[in-house]
Amino acid sequence: MREQNMKLKIRCLGVCMLLLLMGCSGQKEEKKSATVTVHTIGDSTMADYVENTTRTRGWGEMLQTFFSSDVQVINYARGGRSSRSFCEEGRWDKVKENLLPDDYVFIQFAHNDEKEGGKDGADGRGTAPWTTYKSYLEKYVDETRELGANPILVTPIVRRYFMENGTISPKGCHDLGVSPDDSTLNYVRVMKHVAQVKQVPLLDMTALTKDFVERLGAEKTIKCIYVPTDGTHTQATGAACYAQLVARELQHLGILSDYVLPEIPLVLNPASLDFRTIYVGDEAVLCFDLTGLNLQPSNGVLTLKAPEGMTLSDTPEGVCQPELSYPYADGKLWNRCFYLHFKPIQAGSVADAVTISYGKVEQQLPVVADCRDIAKQIPFHKELTEMGMKGLKTTSQGVTLENGDWTAEIDEDAKRYVEFIISGGDKTLMIRNFSFTLEGAVCYRVSYAYGKDFYPRTDMGERLRADETTAGQKFPMNVTLNPGERLHVRLFPWSTRASKDLCFRVKDVKYEGLEIE
Repeated sequence: MREQNMKLKIRCLGVCMLLLLMGCSGQKEEKKSATVTVHTIGDSTMADYVENTTRTRGWGEMLQTFFSSDVQVINYARGGRSSRSFCEEGRWDKVKENLLPDDYVFIQFAHNDEKEGGKDGADGRGTAPWTTYKSYLEKYVDETRELGANPILVTPIVRRYFMENGTISPKGCHDLGVSPDDSTLNYVRVMKHVAQVKQVPLLDMTALTKDFVERLGAEKTIKCIYVPTDGTHTQATGAACYAQLVARELQHLGILSDYVLPEIPLVLNPASLDFRTIYVGDEAVLCFDLTGLNLQPSNGVLTLKAPEGMTLSDTPEGVCQPELSYPYADGKLWNRCFYLHFKPIQAGSVADAVTISYGKVEQQLPVVADCRDIAKQIPFHKELTEMGMKGLKTTSQGVTLENGDWTAEIDEDAKRYVEFIISGGDKTLMIRNFSFTLEGAVCYRVSYAYGKDFYPRTDMGERLRADETTAGQKFPMNVTLNPGERLHVRLFPWSTRASKDLCFRVKDVKYEGLEIE
């Protein structure tokens, strides 16, 4: 590793701080000094994700890139939410608390509303299209307008459900009806009806994404656009391309057209990298996505250069190098994920940047860190034996739903989880890893938060494809727990198949790190 240069780079610092304010987890709901604020509400296809933990990305987390700095995007979308559960959980109230006159609210729901096959579900997610679903869309529109803001309806992106003729099936377009002329279970048609009656602008993302994936083809969409484990969630490239479709449609409709930048050549996610507090001699890794959409020249080489004292790799455990280069063609460089490695050798503040260059263009990805000395550190490994539950019960076969009847789902239910609590003692804890052994064919997402209301939360990892194998799961963390604080860790399980005998077990739950003085 090259000798570390810890001097401040004042030229980058202002940019770093601005981007960090816009992008840091837990701060996204604070109002900033932007000219226009766009609030996005929806499900997992729109939501933000922690880059180090999953390949899934939502188009809402990429949307900021396609606006000028006069616009701030606040993404409230969350996995597993329907039009009904998003409101019943109180998330809509949080949006309204932050709404100001002339703000915009982008509204996209349907994926989880379909959960019960077009019926109102007992768990609060499934909705009947022409009654419950319609009423919640109307509620969001009416209450947005009451607060002086502007509602925009956004039809849901398609699922990757290709038919033999190379087109997306009606179900993939959120039409659960038995015939093309039956609108009873067509969620997109309901949203268009609400838009017409309420005179609300509508972005038809169902039609736009259907055309996009059909032109790209079944094989390329599974490699580049959608997560390979399902046909619903997008990878970074898919999320970036879909956010670009939104930007182009906004420009076409004359909505926020003074601020839209639909032809951005390069999308970086996140827009800045923050190592937060890192101790001298300790090592940390941050992940970022890079998607080339319209690089110039059309054919060339893109090069990434790490800040001094840091290195880059293109896999979590790959060979670390100060510089990486990749050829590209047709202006595109898709499905690229990079890891920035840092092991400070002295205390101090760092404000630097990863330099990205192609052709005559040079772009900066800001990087900051607060490096500190440790007077004394004691490694620890602790086991958690107490497990709380909600919406679940324990049987002789393991943990299952309270009613024992699992339905096929695409994402988590926020009211169903297993919980572990890590309590801080009289010393500061730096938690580095959380691990457990899972038995049972369930999908899951594991997350943590400091407060009892579990908000805001940070996702550590997920499993989107269930199997019966028993395996230890280990998730890296970079969490400081001060004396007296409590960290809540929750595992949200779901099943991709209907079952009445599905059970799972969570064993050998441990966390490790350093006690710091």
